[in-house]
Amino acid sequence: MTDITPLSPPAPFPATPVLPDWSSAGRPVRTVLTTHLWAAPPIERGAPAHDRAFAALRELGVDYARFLPWFSNPLVSVPALRAPTATTTSWDFTRLDPYVEDFIAAAEGRPVTANFATIPHWMFIGGENVDLGDDPDAIHWDYERGTVFRDQTLAEVADYFYRLASWYIAGGFHDEHGVWHESGHRYRFAYWEVLCEPDLNRQLSPEVYTRLYDAVVERLRPLDPEMRFIGLSLSHVHHNPEYFWYFLDPANHAPGIPLDAFSIHFYASPDIVNPFGPEGNPPASTWESTFFAQAEGFLEQVRMISSIARRLSPGTKMLLNEIGTYPSDIMNPAPDLPHEYWALSASFHTYLWARCLTLDIDLFGVAEFTGYPGMIPGVSLVDWETGEPNARYHATKLMVDHIHLGDRLVPTTTGAHGYPDARIHAQAIVGTDGRRRVVLVNKRDVPVNVEVGDCSERSTLYSVDASTPTGTPTAHAVRGGRLTLPAHASAVLVIE
Repeated sequence: MTDITPLSPPAPFPATPVLPDWSSAGRPVRTVLTTHLWAAPPIERGAPAHDRAFAALRELGVDYARFLPWFSNPLVSVPALRAPTATTTSWDFTRLDPYVEDFIAAAEGRPVTANFATIPHWMFIGGENVDLGDDPDAIHWDYERGTVFRDQTLAEVADYFYRLASWYIAGGFHDEHGVWHESGHRYRFAYWEVLCEPDLNRQLSPEVYTRLYDAVVERLRPLDPEMRFIGLSLSHVHHNPEYFWYFLDPANHAPGIPLDAFSIHFYASPDIVNPFGPEGNPPASTWESTFFAQAEGFLEQVRMISSIARRLSPGTKMLLNEIGTYPSDIMNPAPDLPHEYWALSASFHTYLWARCLTLDIDLFGVAEFTGYPGMIPGVSLVDWETGEPNARYHATKLMVDHIHLGDRLVPTTTGAHGYPDARIHAQAIVGTDGRRRVVLVNKRDVPVNVEVGDCSERSTLYSVDASTPTGTPTAHAVRGGRLTLPAHASAVLVIE
């Protein structure tokens, strides 16, 4: 991005006007842009992608990155794989610790979020029948079997999370038989998220989830009085508004339980006819329209949920901490994604993030750092074989580098008066340093001519788009605000 090339003159057909109101007081940027990382086999120590992937996470430099060892790899994510007997326990952090240690190291002291989300299978009636084998890299989509807790008081679950948290926060814990397990860890987590997508496989009701949240928070609070908690973490397939009406009502919680934040997820995708291969699925030519149509529906849902939150618990932060896309073949063991997909996906999440800047959203998390074959590869920010960043990573970093908390959002229009150009999105921003910038997103797979009003003679367009196979950012000199926005561009125009 150090080489700046002149942008080719736009074609003679009309340019879409982008009109910022630089004189407006606007509103401050309050949305943290971040990502999350799975404990995924491609980035385990010794894997080819490990070093570059964790270096890329460090270089991204985001606050509140989220660590999520998910249920699909229980031999890594669950440090107590067997129920305690009268004399023994199965606590073993050997496989999980390296991921946590490398994640914390990559954060370099920045605040992070913990989500050790997986409840051991043996804590559910019928769950003890899951066959795990001994391959830590094996994917177990059926691990979350059983929906009824064997301990209806939920004390067993709360104690499990207390011991797990103590391992990383308090240097160790006493197990079920009073035996001390020393870790030496003294990490600090800004947030602890209670479960991940409890509405999905476990199908916990709002009432049961709220009781469990209270039990876990009550147990963990003494470990670090400054640690805050995130609730719900609902999947993108939930359709029950009662989760919000119930959980966000302080009257439904035990006295003194904090409602610091709640989170929801969203992934856009075409129809999934065949999750294991491309045969039978919608063609790539339809993905663009599908993704952005679903984005508009999600924004309406965000407004509704935000309204509920403001009514019931106005001090609770609203987090969108898993946002992404994937093609239909989400479990394809040999995915073949065109390089244009990554720029399309990047433009999708950049568009949603830019829209959320003007809503009451406290955090936007781009999902996710490492997907891989058989495990939703289309969500990845880096190449699962090499760890090299792709367009989704580069677009995220471009926005992290140029847009900061406290910058001022000013009203921005596109197109003719009363007829906004739906092909693009523009948001003008005045930095705390006084510099003017315009975030530009091209939602289409063809270039769009743009003319930014009240723009100086000299400016620079930094763009992540489909013009390069890896999505590497490019920089172009712009004269007088006239430019051609490349196909599926996630861009920032920096005005001199």
